[in-house]
Amino acid sequence: MTERARNGRDEGPEHVFFSPHPDDVALGAYASLLGVPRGIVPTLVTVFSQSCWEFVLPVDPSRAMAVTSLRMGEDRRFARAHGLDLVHLGFRDTSLRAPPGGPAEPEEARSALASRVMLALGEVLASVSPDAICYVPLGISSHADHLLVRDAVRALRGERNVVYYEDLPYSAHHPEDEIVDYAWALGLSPRSLDMTTLWSAKLRGLSFYASQLEPQTLPAVEAHARRLGAGRGMAERVWTVAP
Repeated sequence: MTERARNGRDEGPEHVFFSPHPDDVALGAYASLLGVPRGIVPTLVTVFSQSCWEFVLPVDPSRAMAVTSLRMGEDRRFARAHGLDLVHLGFRDTSLRAPPGGPAEPEEARSALASRVMLALGEVLASVSPDAICYVPLGISSHADHLLVRDAVRALRGERNVVYYEDLPYSAHHPEDEIVDYAWALGLSPRSLDMTTLWSAKLRGLSFYASQLEPQTLPAVEAHARRLGAGRGMAERVWTVAP
C-alpha cells in the first residue's frame, strides 16, 4: 500500500475495489467509487489484466501483448483521472485460458488458478487494515474470472465490510427477480445508489475504456440504471450482508 493510501486511513477506512478485468469497476461500482470520502485514496486492484479478447471469434492469442498493453493503458489513465492507487496482478483472463468456442478450462487447472488468485489477493489484503471496505463483483454473470475474485475475497475476509457490486453489462440481461434471488441466496441485502446527477460523470469514466465497449454496452448499462431507478431516475445497486 502506498504512502498516499496509508495517509488516507486518518479519514476513515480504506476502500479497495477488486476488478476482475479493466472496466468492471467503472461499469458496476462507479457510484461507490465516487462515494469514497475525500481524503481517502481508493485502491483499484485489476486481477485478470492479460487478454486477447477483441469481440471477434476465433480469438487470436498472438494479439495478447497488444491487447493487454492497450487495456492496461486504459486502466492506468482511468486510475490517474480518478485519483486511484492501481494494482495490476497480471493473471490471464478466460480469452487466453479457455477461449470461447474451445474446450472448457480443466477443473485441475481452474483449482490451481484459484489457489494462485487467493494467494495474490491475500498479499494485497495483508497490506490494508482489517476494517478496509472491499468491493467485489456479485457474480450474477457466472463469469469464471468474476467468481474467482469474489470467492477469494469472501474466503479471505469473510463477510465483514465486503460490498458486492452488480456485474455489468451482464446484469442488464437478467430479470430483476433472478438477480434478487441470486443475491438473497448469498445472504445479501440491496442498497440503491442514486446516479441520476452523476450519469454524465459515469459516461466520462467509461470512455477511458473505449476498446472494451461494444456498441450495445452503454445502452444496456443505461437500461439497467433506469430499471433500478424505477421511474425516479438512474441508479446502481450494491449488496451487503444484512445487519
